[in-house]
Amino acid sequence: MHFMSALRYNPKTQRNEWYYRIKESFRDLTGRVRSRIMLNVGFIEEAHSPEDIRDIGKCLNYLHEHQGERDLFGCPFADYNEFVRSKAEEFWTAMVKNGSIDAVKSAKEESRKKAERLVDVNTVKHTDARDVGAEWICLQTIRELEIDRFLERQGWNEIQINTTLAHLITRTVYTPSELKSIRIMNENSAVCELVSGNQEWHPGYHDIYKVAPNLYGLKDKLETHLCRKTDDLFNLTNRIVLFDLTNFYFEGRKERSAKAQYGRSKEKRNDCKLLVMALCVNAEGFIRYSSILAGNTADPDSLPDMIDTLSQKTRTPSDPERKVLVCLDAGIATEDNLRKIKEKGYDYLCVSRTRLTDYEISEGCQSVKVLDTRKQEITLRQVKHEADGDYYLEINSPAKAVKESSMNRQWRERFEQELTKARDALGRKGGKKTYEKVIERVGRAIQKYPSIAKYYVIDYYRDESNPKNMADIQWRIAVPENVDRQSGIYFLRTNVESLDEKSTWDYYNLIREIECTNRQLKTDLNLRPIYHKKDDCSDAHLFLGLLSYWIVNAIRYKLKQTGENCFWTEIVRRMSTQKAITTEGVNALGEQVCLRLCSEPSKAAEDIYERLRYKKMPFRKYRFQKVCSTQKGKRKM
Repeated sequence: MHFMSALRYNPKTQRNEWYYRIKESFRDLTGRVRSRIMLNVGFIEEAHSPEDIRDIGKCLNYLHEHQGERDLFGCPFADYNEFVRSKAEEFWTAMVKNGSIDAVKSAKEESRKKAERLVDVNTVKHTDARDVGAEWICLQTIRELEIDRFLERQGWNEIQINTTLAHLITRTVYTPSELKSIRIMNENSAVCELVSGNQEWHPGYHDIYKVAPNLYGLKDKLETHLCRKTDDLFNLTNRIVLFDLTNFYFEGRKERSAKAQYGRSKEKRNDCKLLVMALCVNAEGFIRYSSILAGNTADPDSLPDMIDTLSQKTRTPSDPERKVLVCLDAGIATEDNLRKIKEKGYDYLCVSRTRLTDYEISEGCQSVKVLDTRKQEITLRQVKHEADGDYYLEINSPAKAVKESSMNRQWRERFEQELTKARDALGRKGGKKTYEKVIERVGRAIQKYPSIAKYYVIDYYRDESNPKNMADIQWRIAVPENVDRQSGIYFLRTNVESLDEKSTWDYYNLIREIECTNRQLKTDLNLRPIYHKKDDCSDAHLFLGLLSYWIVNAIRYKLKQTGENCFWTEIVRRMSTQKAITTEGVNALGEQVCLRLCSEPSKAAEDIYERLRYKKMPFRKYRFQKVCSTQKGKRKM
């Protein structure tokens, strides 16, 4: 501290006298020289000398430097005169009272904060950039579904839960194997940092491989928890449920597997062994029941267990007149299965397994015109109801008729080619001519093309000179009009009397929701092919994929409520623009500044955050570390 003086007119004495201010100059931590008026002393009326003013400044500096300290060796101002001591005490008390002493301290602290953030641009570098956008919305969805709390109630510790969540999110976003999942966590994704809050934490190799089996051990409890949570979270009524089967093929021989069997692959991979997955899904796409069956399981055989489990995991309407409506495909809708559905107190709606031939349209019934997903017109007509029978709806689709007519034409050409080959062989050397062998050959063609062969009449002629041989084969279509007479026509069947034509059609079209589920499981979440060799590992692999689907469907359902219908792969693409990155540099204090930040989401990603009502920024971290002189020298070099 020091005094500043200037000559001013003193109205009291009516002459020019010295006007005093106490001022402090200091250099802040950013290197700037700053000054501050501590006290306006004004005119000093007592007689004094310039040396007295100097000594008062020395006393004030001493008090400022040793404030709060006790003097052990007497008064430090004993060598000064009474005027200096009294004025130093007066001025110090005034500065403490008006807060100017503390103001200087706060100014220095403020300069420290600025100096900490004043980083030399020549020392800045960016490291450890990782994807964070898709992982962040998955983690917020998991917490919304309370999967972490469920695992905690099951007695899992924090490390187990963090490992499970990290692997589940990685499986949902990147659809990798366990080994590739570890590499993604270590090198590409910030998922471990999100779930644990520690940038350095990564799960162990063996812990990742234990996640899927451990979760599969809680399959029934976890599915029940998710069913109830989604019902409460989204206020689902489960008025309509959908049943269907799909299958997944294996890579490998699976010689010792009890479940992996050859069957009819829906992906035309009949050369591979299969696993069958039975699913029960509500109209919103949430799974009510899942079961993993042997690869040769027929569609109708899977329904009884699904019906028995449905009531345990589904909150059904309390009104007895509003029964749950079960929609299922024709492959499952056998008479026995429909009877079991009815016995459990459910209604059903399905495609009739057989085409009605002798039927009449209801009297006074008007045709209803609707459009399919491709905006093509379809005609609906109600079939006349018979007592104690189900209700049928005739569906006439011109687009389907064109497709079936084209298929019939193709089968007819192929069937006649087989017949032509059999007839040409009769006159060719080495060809099959024996009567019984020729009939067997024609029989195999009929077995290969049964849908078109039933319209043909085939005549066989023995060789008169050699009755053991066939002389000729002739064929014709008995009634050509019958081939395409019912093309494009099929029937919906239900036991609900109150459904009109439009409602029946709309309810049945919800079956596409389970087809969308199967597509997401196989394509978006990449559940096939399966490489595991043990049945338990294969089941756990599929169940982990189902948990990923729960997360994906919860996100997509919330987006659909706001008018956004994009698929999961598109959501991941939009969210992949948000990154977590570490920025390092040296500040004005010589400290190493480390900032762990997330980039601002793009407009497309921000739109998804707003629709989901999720937080946009998962974290923002700072760390300051002092750098020694040797490190500074190396950095300058």
